[in-house]
Amino acid sequence: MLSRYYTENDRFDAVNDYRASMPQFQKESFGQNKTLFALLDKLAEQKHATPAQISLAWMLCKKPWIVPIPGTRKLCRLKENIGAADIRLSSEEIKNIDAALDAMQMSDVFSGSPIKSKEE
Repeated sequence: MLSRYYTENDRFDAVNDYRASMPQFQKESFGQNKTLFALLDKLAEQKHATPAQISLAWMLCKKPWIVPIPGTRKLCRLKENIGAADIRLSSEEIKNIDAALDAMQMSDVFSGSPIKSKEE
């Protein structure tokens, strides 16, 4: 979702793609996340990066033990993700991003989606 490659019109196959059950990929969530998307777009423009790279760079700056593991099936997306390691965010930029995120209304995210047990 944070890559900004998906829109409210994208649909995922409920049988083969877990994103179909993730709240952040539901049609209404895109409207609820407009402020988040605007922040990502602004930061991406400032850093000459993509929104996905900004998202990953922010996670890399949070704690040394946080290792984001983005999923992809495309080599171009893997290269894009690797580019996040070259983005430098100052401690002041991180504080500003964190403050903006804390004050922002957003949709539910993955942690709020139903997880089916292996027995089901």
